Amino acid sequence: MISLDKIKQKLLEGKQIEEIVEDIGWQDFEELVSEIMGKHGFETWNNFRFKTKRRYEIDITATKGDKTLLIDCKQWSTGRYKKSALKSTTEDQEKRLGEFKKFIETNPIAKNKLKLGKNQVFISIIVTWHEENLVKRS
Repeated sequence: MISLDKIKQKLLEGKQIEEIVEDIGWQDFEELVSEIMGKHGFETWNNFRFKTKRRYEIDITATKGDKTLLIDCKQWSTGRYKKSALKSTTEDQEKRLGEFKKFIETNPIAKNKLKLGKNQVFISIIVTWHEENLVKRS
């Protein structure tokens, strides 16, 4: 597993971030995102699975105070058709967020485990290595 400290060391050695991330698998990528959230005071749960009408999984659930981030990590390479895939992934993540809210409302054990308060705010996030020019339109 690669850690933030290892990435920092490689950057100090003069390697470019693009070169470093090429060798990171999806599981390590999720662990890095979780580690970053932890360093910012969030309590994290990886691969949180739940069921409403069907089964769902959230890569990382991160809670700090009254905010809970539902994070989907995508480790795509650069290339064509990425914008449409990212848009589709965003729509899927928003659906998961809605189902997660339904699940939490009816499951006090999960709500307690995740340390969710009465007025919890849920925020859906997609994390990817590559910058995309994608803007949500109302």
